[in-house]
Amino acid sequence: MAEFAVTMTARLMVLAYVVRLCADIAGWPEVADQRSRREKTVRWIWTLGCVVCLLHVGAAFQFVHGWSHTAAYAHTAEQTAAVTGWRWGGGLWVNYAFTLWWVLDVVWNWRRGLDRLPRDYVIGMHLVVGFLMFNATVVFGPVWWRWVALPIVGILIFLARGRCRQNA
Repeated sequence: MAEFAVTMTARLMVLAYVVRLCADIAGWPEVADQRSRREKTVRWIWTLGCVVCLLHVGAAFQFVHGWSHTAAYAHTAEQTAAVTGWRWGGGLWVNYAFTLWWVLDVVWNWRRGLDRLPRDYVIGMHLVVGFLMFNATVVFGPVWWRWVALPIVGILIFLARGRCRQNA
């Protein structure tokens, strides 16, 4: 049950991010009614993704780390060393910052709207969140996920570059 809770919340977080990424790559419809409906749907999914992120952190600390920051740091360092050879647990602090940022971003999105965010902010957000989720997949996910993640990342970069050129 413990592993299931941690794994499923991580996968649901990634799913929420992919929905947000796809919506931002596709752009927002010109028709106001369609734009409003789509923005509300994506905003709710993004908000649920944030809630799932908080549940993921809680599940990881409850079931894996015994509510110990030291244990979580050591586990992160071990997993990172297994993949990169570099024993570093600092990614845990990055995850804390990311979780706080996601909460603040959701609040901002509810006040401002996803479709009205500055373009540079959205691009920066996707670069950071995409990088973090890719790294988490590589470090903590099963080996076969690496081979699934690489082509997906490539396709998304290709689509995003085409969309950016189209908007320029």
